[in-house]
Amino acid sequence: MPLTSLRSSSSRRDIIIVVSIICILTVIISFRTIYTRDGSWQRPVGELPTFGNGDAKTPSESEETTKPEALIPVVGITSSIAVTTSTSSSSTVVPSPTAAASGAISGSCDGFPDTKDILVVMKTGATEAYDKLPIHFMTTLSCVNDSILFSDMEMDMAGHKVIDTLDEVANDIKKDNGDFDLYRLLQEYQKLHEDPRPLKEGANGWNLDKYKFVHMLLKTYKYRSDASWYVFIEADTGVIWDNMRTFLNKYDPRRPYYFGSPTYLDIEFAHGGTGYVISQAAMEAAVGKHPELATKYDKDVHGICCGDRMIGRVLLDENIKLTKSWPMLNGEKPNTLPFSKRQWCQPIITMHHMTAQEVSQVWNFEQERKAQGITTPLLFMDIFTHFVKPSLLSSRADWTNLSDDLTYTPPSPEDSDRSYNGRPWAELGPVERAAPESADTCAKACDADANCFQWQHHDQECALHHSIRLGESKRGGGVTWMSGWKMDRIEAFQVEMGECKSGVDWNGWGR
Repeated sequence: MPLTSLRSSSSRRDIIIVVSIICILTVIISFRTIYTRDGSWQRPVGELPTFGNGDAKTPSESEETTKPEALIPVVGITSSIAVTTSTSSSSTVVPSPTAAASGAISGSCDGFPDTKDILVVMKTGATEAYDKLPIHFMTTLSCVNDSILFSDMEMDMAGHKVIDTLDEVANDIKKDNGDFDLYRLLQEYQKLHEDPRPLKEGANGWNLDKYKFVHMLLKTYKYRSDASWYVFIEADTGVIWDNMRTFLNKYDPRRPYYFGSPTYLDIEFAHGGTGYVISQAAMEAAVGKHPELATKYDKDVHGICCGDRMIGRVLLDENIKLTKSWPMLNGEKPNTLPFSKRQWCQPIITMHHMTAQEVSQVWNFEQERKAQGITTPLLFMDIFTHFVKPSLLSSRADWTNLSDDLTYTPPSPEDSDRSYNGRPWAELGPVERAAPESADTCAKACDADANCFQWQHHDQECALHHSIRLGESKRGGGVTWMSGWKMDRIEAFQVEMGECKSGVDWNGWGR
């Protein structure tokens, strides 16, 4: 073979060897990158994986364990995940350390408050879980250290385990009880791997839901009895965690506290959808010392309206009364919140009836504030400025702004003695009597009322409001809804209230 051919072959071999080495190194690097993404971003070899806000765990600490008929707390693991293992008589719930929350991976947990001493308890229903829970995995629950999910059917949502709250309700309570018709149907759907969402229409989930509350208390305390604070929310509740942390720091969990937005029936109790918080001392007194709780209260559930009332009963029986925390714990959301002097400089901690889009929008707003270096509490003022004020107009068609402080409708023979702000119809001035006639006359009635910020007109009814609300679209029924806002008064109100530099009001009260 010619010398030039030998040299050429040798060069080709050298090139092949170099290329092979490069390929091998590329595979090794790629494998390490994949491993890193399965654990935590850019973790050097040999460094312990971290969970939540940075607690390093050794393999023995993070190893999943199961004990029969026990709920085993693992403190400090960031996850809204709980692994449910069925036993002959009960459920065993163990938090799963399989993955850090999505927020931690994306970096959105930077600056997130320390929640190691808080257990977040979220309740939902199987017919709505797939529509409402996923957004919370990316926002509300993504950075908290410990959380547990309850429903009326055991579910696994891409590794996020949802616990059947009702699996330990006694058979004599369920038997021949129409309140459990949906529950029985859900069990059949689960066996057949059918989508439970269509059951939402026509199913009386409200009657079933009220049985969850006491059992949720029991399972929560069994899962983790050492939390300082137990924050109970629902799948349409939004939470401002920085404000929640600041609020709870003002109280001693070794004392019995029950925080919430007050609702009044035969007793005073916290509204469930708004969210409520129970201290460690209160949980120990009401639940820890009474493992027979379900036996005592389940028989009474059928005859009451709602499960959150039963929570109030359980606590009141231990002489633990509600600490009113409205409007910070609030049953409204940005477009339905009322804004006035009363709550302008108060922090907002929870909101209710939030859609997935609204949960995401508020979460994103929080992240924007942090990115801008804003560390002050998120106030009603901030919600108004960001979410409400840009959408206000002098008038808007096909819209209700939820005005209802003072309503004018022409009297009928059935209500001839009706009072309008303490006066009969005959004593009203011409502007007020003309208010129901049209949107224009309704707007003039608002002009004549010095405290009026907005008005609403539809079908011979004019309503005025003395706080500011955005509201929502309103169409159909052959009636045109018109809403309007007094923009000059709103601007003057904002100037008068200023930036709340004189201080933030962390005191709650009743509605």
